[in-house]
Amino acid sequence: MTIRTWERVAGVAAAVVLAAFGPCGCNNDDPNTSDLDNYFESHPLVNDPRTTTSGGVSISPASAQVNTVGGTAVFSATGGHSPYSWDVANGSFGRVSGNGAQGVYTALAVGNNNVIVHDADMNAAVASITGASSSSSSNAAAALAVSASPTTLAANGSLSVLKATGGQPPYTWTIGNANLGSFQGSQTATGTSVVYERNGNTGDNSVTVTDSLGAKASIILNQP
Repeated sequence: MTIRTWERVAGVAAAVVLAAFGPCGCNNDDPNTSDLDNYFESHPLVNDPRTTTSGGVSISPASAQVNTVGGTAVFSATGGHSPYSWDVANGSFGRVSGNGAQGVYTALAVGNNNVIVHDADMNAAVASITGASSSSSSNAAAALAVSASPTTLAANGSLSVLKATGGQPPYTWTIGNANLGSFQGSQTATGTSVVYERNGNTGDNSVTVTDSLGAKASIILNQP
């Protein structure tokens, strides 16, 4: 084989590899990839953690399943330099609220999405949302909701009354960060209504209610 023929063969092989695996040299079957690509292309100042170092920023959990319209998932950010900012890759499928270390994703449609959080240095971390319709829980879960009064607790010892509506009782309640607050009596509670008490340092906290079908709804309590 001549050198020129070898060059042509090598060029064809390289083109096949790029077509199959992309410029990163890996095969990414993530259905959310195109939405993430579009997000980082339209936000050039945010460092894409798939191609650059994260600067120590991480998000937890790394993935969550939200099966119903109105369903929620709570995420926490750590590392990097606060303050944190939250966003989603596809605003048609969901939105995320929160301007502290915790963000709540709410599904506007059942489908795959990504939650993105970045710190003050524009270093980002990404979590994935998967959505799969479930006829056994969809009708009840879509109606599950949680409210709190008040939603801002200014000092340690301040109380908030949380109530669950819809879904399928009985309900179970959990706290995102037990160092920042507790339910009166225990860290977990059951029933339609619970009382939350701020008993920690400054930092927003989350409370999640789960019904008997496994549907979840969450709310952020502001603790400045």
